[in-house]
Amino acid sequence: MPTHSWIVDSQGVADLAARLADAAWTALDTESNSYFAYRERVCLLTFNVAGHLALVDPFALAGDDPLGPLRAPLEDPARRLLLHGAEYDVACIKRDFAIALRGVFDTQQAASLLGFQRTGYGNLVADLLDVRLPKEHARFDWARRPIPEDALAYALDDVVYLPELADRLAAFVAEADIADEVAIACEAVEDIPAHDPSVDRARIWKLKGARDLDRRGLGVLMALFDWREEAAADADVPSGRYIAHEALVALARAAPTDAAALREGRWPKPVKKAADAVADRVRAALDAPPEIPPRPRGRRGPPEEQARSQRLRHWRDEEARQRGVTTQVVLPARALEHLAEHGAAGFADCPQLGERRLERYGDVLRGLLEG
Repeated sequence: MPTHSWIVDSQGVADLAARLADAAWTALDTESNSYFAYRERVCLLTFNVAGHLALVDPFALAGDDPLGPLRAPLEDPARRLLLHGAEYDVACIKRDFAIALRGVFDTQQAASLLGFQRTGYGNLVADLLDVRLPKEHARFDWARRPIPEDALAYALDDVVYLPELADRLAAFVAEADIADEVAIACEAVEDIPAHDPSVDRARIWKLKGARDLDRRGLGVLMALFDWREEAAADADVPSGRYIAHEALVALARAAPTDAAALREGRWPKPVKKAADAVADRVRAALDAPPEIPPRPRGRRGPPEEQARSQRLRHWRDEEARQRGVTTQVVLPARALEHLAEHGAAGFADCPQLGERRLERYGDVLRGLLEG
């Protein structure tokens, strides 16, 4: 395992902050326990600060703002911060530490805009650096303490090779002349909001088979969904692992009201263990169906908006083909949707458009939007 610092106290955080302030670049990755806990949290932060490797254990740090000294350098847009697939890291760090990362160069965003088919970190490291990384800790419980050395080595790999990977991709970006487009994509990643830990009850509509249930079955499913969230939170297990979605829908379809039959049936162990509570919830839902969140509906928009969207998509596909670039380089999906909805009036506040695209395509886009 490479030499590294193990940071478990405030002095270590302060020393790391000083390194960050002096470094030309920093590579960063986080490890969380989303597969193992009901309320996930960042369990480990891995840094490569201009060649100095550091592991930060947030569990060992005291205080309400344990990473406070890192806020200024990590939020400085003038510093180069390297991440891969940064959406998750950005959202988790905002949620857990109230730090908004800036100066991000996301190697996955760069690879996607360059047209790489395999944009996972391990795939890019293998394809561009000819290094095969181990995968056995992809589902490791990072809340475990102590963390085994092989798991720590796995975590360090995510920042050991990231600087060279970023340099390779940055060179390709410059050669393809899409630096502005990549910068806009990375800024969009920086602006991703913090993860919201609240329960979204409208998720029942995403459960396979839910939309096939009648009103009675949907009421039972909603009641069982709420019960599962409460029970999974008490057990500190992700709700989908506590009881699989398929089993929950099957339970709603059966709508069992007999606790004894539940205990004898072929149901998941948590259902059998809580048979009395489950039967009570089902009976209550049958007697007085709970309120169900509205079913999400696709937003098609009025005919003129659909026509604008079709014209924009057709033009974008052809322009990308002629330039030999991806469609997202020509016009990001969010910008296309905004322009289709608002028409030419939407140029002033169009997200992810950028001055370069506006200069290059402004007249064409106006013509498409007014046509």
